[in-house]
Amino acid sequence: MMRDKLYNKRNITIEKAIEVLAGNGIKVTSEKAEEILDLMYFLAKLIVNQNFKK
Repeated sequence: MMRDKLYNKRNITIEKAIEVLAGNGIKVTSEKAEEILDLMYFLAKLIVNQNFKK
């Protein structure tokens, strides 16, 4: 599964994401934090692939 491949390279935990979001006034569940992290890592990888790999 693609998600499993992405987890191997993650440095930010779900708990840390919840903490950072809460510090900015955004309260989320662990499930939502996981979805947000999935999206952020996907977008970061997409941007790197589109702009720096040829």
